[in-house]
Amino acid sequence: MLKTILFVLVTILALNLKAQEPTVSERLTEVNDKVNGLLERVATDEADLQKLAKIKVSGYIQAQYQNFETPTLLAKSQNYFSLRRVRVKFTYEAADGIKFVLQPDFAPGSLSLKDAYAVVNDRWTKSFSLWAGKFNRPNYEVEYSSSQREIIERSAVVRALYPGERAIGAKLEFNPQSAPIHMQLAVLNGADGITVNNSAATNLNAADNIDYDNSKDLMARVTYNLPLGSFGGLDFGAHGYFGSLKSMSTITYSSDYTSSSTSKIGDKIGKNWLGGEFQLFADVLGGLSVKGEYIAGKNAAIGYAPAGTTLGSANYQNNFAGSYLYLIKNLGKRNQVAFRYDYYDPNTDIKGTDVTIKQYAATTAFVKKASSKSDLATTTFGFAFHHYFDDNIRITLNYDVVQNEKVGQTAGVGNIRENYTQADGQVVTNGLDYSKIVPQNVFTIRLQAKF
Repeated sequence: MLKTILFVLVTILALNLKAQEPTVSERLTEVNDKVNGLLERVATDEADLQKLAKIKVSGYIQAQYQNFETPTLLAKSQNYFSLRRVRVKFTYEAADGIKFVLQPDFAPGSLSLKDAYAVVNDRWTKSFSLWAGKFNRPNYEVEYSSSQREIIERSAVVRALYPGERAIGAKLEFNPQSAPIHMQLAVLNGADGITVNNSAATNLNAADNIDYDNSKDLMARVTYNLPLGSFGGLDFGAHGYFGSLKSMSTITYSSDYTSSSTSKIGDKIGKNWLGGEFQLFADVLGGLSVKGEYIAGKNAAIGYAPAGTTLGSANYQNNFAGSYLYLIKNLGKRNQVAFRYDYYDPNTDIKGTDVTIKQYAATTAFVKKASSKSDLATTTFGFAFHHYFDDNIRITLNYDVVQNEKVGQTAGVGNIRENYTQADGQVVTNGLDYSKIVPQNVFTIRLQAKF
């Protein structure tokens, strides 16, 4: 009897456990659901990784020490450490032939947006590309990266004509597959980086993202690459700028200080120039290159109309010319020396002997304008030595010898003499005499790290 009862209980328990155990089909379904869930997560992660793979990050830091051989630095020391550039560049390849670029500069005290543009490439002929946003103006030294340049700063004429290097607008580039030619045509706001003050010294062109007039400027550049066999190669070309600034005055002076013309508020004051360039690369003596450019034309500055008892300031158009010539020599794989001759004359109609002598007399409405230090030509001899620790680290010793055009030497007539304050606070009266070469040399040690 007891054996019978135990048998019945064991049988009932076994049947109960069997009823609770999942079938093979149920187990397979459960495993399949888990696998599908994992696949969905992997697919999501893969899509995110593909998006991240389209983003390229690069940049560089330039830390430097400088010593200025000039007595005129009143607001700061004549030698100091600084960060010249701290840039991070983000490039996003959204799709085949479509690219977005964003590059801020984090240098202390001058945080700014250097580049922000989109590029759409021609998928059919693969020869055209359309740019829109803020980008480099079409010029050789402007487009040549600051991280690669052989002399640490751009030439005087390029800095004067293209302040900040960048401009906001649109650009069309043509790079045919069948010929070594490169053509660029840009439509730009035109007043980027230029100060236009009114009688209250308020900058009317302070909004960098908005053009202060309705006129747009055109800029064009074309270059051609000529292979020279085993010797090397020669690039040569030209660029032109064709634009204007909006008049804020009722008179415009010429650069010779002898003639003027009437103008209306809103008139176009033209600024136009042309430049020719070349870059010779020779595979001799370990690598040698010679590069140069000449730019000349007419620039403009904007004045303001009289307001109340405040005398007005005239618009001003001046003829200018500038040039530079590089000689660069590699010394093995890790060292390089460079020399640059840099000349800029902001007013070719005024000689040094004319400065402070030629002038426009004051009127009942406009202040006097005399030829001044700003009309003097400047010649700079730049010397640089680079050592590359590797592809990403470079140390540079750079010395610029700056020489001003001398003014007239007749006592009391034509001279420019300025006061300056010494380091001990003592004021030296008429200590700077521009009938001589005023010390303006700069020595720089720069460490550059790229990533």
